Amino acid sequence: MKVRASTRRYKELRFQQLRSFAETARLGSLAAAAASLGVAQPTVWAQVHALERSLSAQLIEPHGRGCRLTEAGQLLAQLAGPLVAGMDSLGRVFREQVQQVEACLTVAAPQRILVEELPEVIAEFERQHPQVRLNLLERMSGTVAEAVEKGTADLGISTEQEAGEATPWLQYEPGYELDILLICPRQHPLAKKDRVGLRDLKGYPLVNAVNGFPRREIAATLQKLGAFAAQPRRVEAVNTPVIRRYVEMGLGIGIVVGRRGQIQSRQLCEHSLSRHFGLVEVNLIWRKGVLPQPHARAFADTVKKLLAQKQPRTGS
Repeated sequence: MKVRASTRRYKELRFQQLRSFAETARLGSLAAAAASLGVAQPTVWAQVHALERSLSAQLIEPHGRGCRLTEAGQLLAQLAGPLVAGMDSLGRVFREQVQQVEACLTVAAPQRILVEELPEVIAEFERQHPQVRLNLLERMSGTVAEAVEKGTADLGISTEQEAGEATPWLQYEPGYELDILLICPRQHPLAKKDRVGLRDLKGYPLVNAVNGFPRREIAATLQKLGAFAAQPRRVEAVNTPVIRRYVEMGLGIGIVVGRRGQIQSRQLCEHSLSRHFGLVEVNLIWRKGVLPQPHARAFADTVKKLLAQKQPRTGS
């Protein structure tokens, strides 16, 4: 018996069905997926349900105002996410490879990394790859991965806490490590100590916000020691330049991430706290499945070459 073409189509996996499913899985809503893809919501709904019929499995189920993945849907997201990303990047990579368009690389990073670590990387990369147009996106810490996931950036560089958490959309590559530094005015009592322990911080107001540390356990340890109890706490800052500025003004002591001695200041003294907290890993964040761009890999390698070799000392 012949199978009519209209019937057979429902039994074939189609890329547009996978793309609609992948966006629905990523955004948790058929409406959001439709907006992202620039199509009507009923179109996304039809494509996702055609995929369910083709695979004989329920992939999504209602949840709140959107939807969530079933166990089968989670498996398919892990398998299909990189495939969809790879197909979406195929045209761009092909055009760049045959030099029909200018090669372009977009890198997202938070303010501190853009200011303190990337300038020398950018200078070296542009010297070696003058044909590549490099674009830099400043993003708040915690949103760099989002820029990569959405395709706004080709590469992210961040200490974000979500690094290492399971996701079918992103992969994290260790880039380099940084010291955790106590900074204080040079006339401060802590500046005169050869080594500073965590208990030494008690009694001096911290200008850091509790939620402003690259790892949750740092804030938890400081809270347990009562390091945030000293008054007056007139500043609760997150960004490193803000912390440095108000410590210079004498409004407290601060804890920042960076390379020792990189910021030369006659007003500030640095002590390493990494023997207590360990080093902070900076990660390179990629979208899973996206076809590799030679210039993106070259930029990542330049980051590791120039910064990974400069491991900070963990002594005071």
